[in-house]
Amino acid sequence: MQPADQRKTAFNYDSIADAYAAGVDSAPYNALYERPATMQLLPDVDGARVLDAGCAAGWYSIELARRGATVTAIDSSATLVDYAKRRIETAKLGDQIALRVADLSEPLDFIADNTMDGIVSSLVLHYIRDWGPTLLEFRRILKPGGWLLFSTHHPATDARRFEPERYLETELIDDYWEWVGTVRFFRRPLSGVIQSVVDAGFVIEKLVEPLPTEEFRRQKPESYANALRWPEFLIIRARSTAT
Repeated sequence: MQPADQRKTAFNYDSIADAYAAGVDSAPYNALYERPATMQLLPDVDGARVLDAGCAAGWYSIELARRGATVTAIDSSATLVDYAKRRIETAKLGDQIALRVADLSEPLDFIADNTMDGIVSSLVLHYIRDWGPTLLEFRRILKPGGWLLFSTHHPATDARRFEPERYLETELIDDYWEWVGTVRFFRRPLSGVIQSVVDAGFVIEKLVEPLPTEEFRRQKPESYANALRWPEFLIIRARSTAT
């Protein structure tokens, strides 16, 4: 699939929120691939203040709260925030999780400097063209030495799938997912991912190109074999340097 018109606006999940919330917990790439791999890199969060940056329907927020974190959960989709609210109420974790509609491409003015111990951002940043301002905001709100854990599309696999004419450019892509419909995100080179993190004042601790779980292999053997050759995700844990 070819890159979409660069003039198109950024994607918002409101258009697919119902299908996404209904299907994400059983979607193998999420439930049996990205989530287990990301959680393996999660530091101890007991007693920590954590931002769930792009909380969607609230799965990570609940997992963080169950591990003892006090969570601020934000998403640009008001519909998904409503789904997260219902899920959090059902889990009886409302006292530990504060929800808010907020766009990560805008300043996080409602969070004070140096107040967060950590940030989790699962499969969110590729919806933002310029990571610089967002990552600088993350560093601002983190305590010195605070951690950032995020997952994104693997640049090599995106390049193979979408065959860009210029790999080193950041390009807007339209992609069709059978279970939700058309989504729009930004494909970028590996150097763009790494340099954005470093330029914002983070030190990378872990960089993982994960394998799916054995349950993923049982459910989707062909996709598992493909993931051995072309990993779908890139997961990074980084630390904020002292200001």
